[in-house]
Amino acid sequence: MTILTKNTLEAWKQIQFQKQGGKCQICGDNLESWNAAHGDHHHAKGNMRGLLCRGCNTYIEGKIQGLFYRAGHKNKNWSDVLRSLADYWEADYSANPIHPNFVRDESKKFGKLTKERMIKVLVKEGVDVDKSYSKDDLISIYKIEYRALLNQLHLSNR
Repeated sequence: MTILTKNTLEAWKQIQFQKQGGKCQICGDNLESWNAAHGDHHHAKGNMRGLLCRGCNTYIEGKIQGLFYRAGHKNKNWSDVLRSLADYWEADYSANPIHPNFVRDESKKFGKLTKERMIKVLVKEGVDVDKSYSKDDLISIYKIEYRALLNQLHLSNR
């Protein structure tokens, strides 16, 4: 086993950058350069693993360990849990009922649009609105129309 020095770490990163095709090992985005890439290592064993972009190193891979500990899962196999999480996210839940806060949450997002954009969204959905409506009116109409659309979609999935 070799323990890298600052100079040999740079050489390792250059070689690894080529091996990875200049892409982050987690998200697959292009890395800016070999020297800007983060050389990730196994924090319990010290072994180098790969090059990551700043976002994946800092906000994904770097935070997961802390999240597992805070969730009380320090003795779980993290790889298994993350695979289960991916399977969970990718499952088809379209036949399940919709959460009661969903329409409210989507309406909040809609409410952040400009009035002009709100009108465009509603008109595209076949709703007859114009500039005479207030933003609050448009949000109320959106809630009603969105709820109706979700009910229609849910009924067609049965």
